[in-house]
Amino acid sequence: MKKFLKVIVIRLLKFFIPIIFLALFIIWFINYWVLSFSKDNFFTDVEKLPNIEVWLVFWASVKKSLEPSDILRDRLDVVVSAYEKWKIKKIIVSGDNWMEWYNEPLAMELYLVSKWVEADDVYRDYAGFDTYDSLYRAKHLFWVEEVILFTQDFHLKRAMYIAKRLNYKEVIWIQTNLQDYIAESYNNRREILARVKAFLDLEINNSKPIVLWELIDMNEVQIKD
Repeated sequence: MKKFLKVIVIRLLKFFIPIIFLALFIIWFINYWVLSFSKDNFFTDVEKLPNIEVWLVFWASVKKSLEPSDILRDRLDVVVSAYEKWKIKKIIVSGDNWMEWYNEPLAMELYLVSKWVEADDVYRDYAGFDTYDSLYRAKHLFWVEEVILFTQDFHLKRAMYIAKRLNYKEVIWIQTNLQDYIAESYNNRREILARVKAFLDLEINNSKPIVLWELIDMNEVQIKD
């Protein structure tokens, strides 16, 4: 019986080990491919940013009081700094409002307005459920062709890849790491699989966002609730 079980285990190992190595190679190759799209148009100083009309702020978690998390607050503080220097004119805050008390775009707008950003310059996207959805909707619903992306370094590289593969005319990215984050190592590990998902969305599945609403003309006056 023991000999039989040993034979079975050996056969299983011979079958699964090559599959595991192949899967690891595929994951490595996809990550290498995604990272290759983020070697230019990179800034760390808002003073050096070109004057592109639209910025896109990606979501991160907010508290019940609509107070931004550390990661999100740093993104918004960089926006405020750029806004004060007249580097941007229109800001899309893209996120989720999946519960009555949980509203990422509203939390972002309230924070920006509290820092003297004009409310009419902030556009809420309530269906930015992930980075791909946010960038797809910005291009196809907000008619954005040139954009500045800002988020932390661990996330920027995937965002840049998605934007370039969605054929934006120009994409600039700025790092918003203003501190060390508690979950930084987790975020870096999570990105390994998130890049694989982005690759599948773009290169294999040709995915569409979960929600597509009517077109939004950013040249018209906003009517806000």
